[in-house]
Amino acid sequence: MSRVVRTLLISNKSATKALIGVQHPAVDRSAVYVSLRGRNLIVKNLRFTRIFSQNNAIQLDDFQALGSLSNKDCSFSQDVPITAHLVLPFFIRKVRLLADIKLVVDLLGLTRISVDNLRRSIFLAAALPELEVVWVARSKKNLRDTIKVNQQTDKLGVLVEVDEALLDSENIVMNLLECFTHLIATKVRTPERAIELRTWSVSEIASQHITVLNIL
Repeated sequence: MSRVVRTLLISNKSATKALIGVQHPAVDRSAVYVSLRGRNLIVKNLRFTRIFSQNNAIQLDDFQALGSLSNKDCSFSQDVPITAHLVLPFFIRKVRLLADIKLVVDLLGLTRISVDNLRRSIFLAAALPELEVVWVARSKKNLRDTIKVNQQTDKLGVLVEVDEALLDSENIVMNLLECFTHLIATKVRTPERAIELRTWSVSEIASQHITVLNIL
């Protein structure tokens, strides 16, 4: 079995546990959710990323204000790279989308983002080739449609993230790996399931539980 990337899903409800978890030797990467629809601030505190949310519309000044902090304070640890899952507005022009994401990526030193929309993920991957872009598939229909469309083409230039509950057969995993270079199984809840997914050649396993990552 090949080496699998182990990603810790960070919740803003468990700051202490997340801080300890990110520093754990079983963690290769961490991941947080960031909304561009709500007013969220991402702030680096030691080695832990905290998310502060309000119900107001996004203000880019909130992100720009982070620039007043030193680069050491507002960029993420290179030892444990981070994935920021961006919840995007439904209607947004491509020029504005690109500018907003580039601002967040540059300011926070990100190397990978994930988004829900496949078309947007392909656009962002082409526009920002230095960035890893992940498409988050939400349903079996998403997976079937993508596999069908991709049968006559080369691999898509994005990574794909799928809730482990949708990966209920090795055949699905094999079909996805024919479409994408990197498959992330997320929300893995038990060590036994993590081991099974690893035997199916899943590229990356994401979980909120250290015990799941530690078994790999």
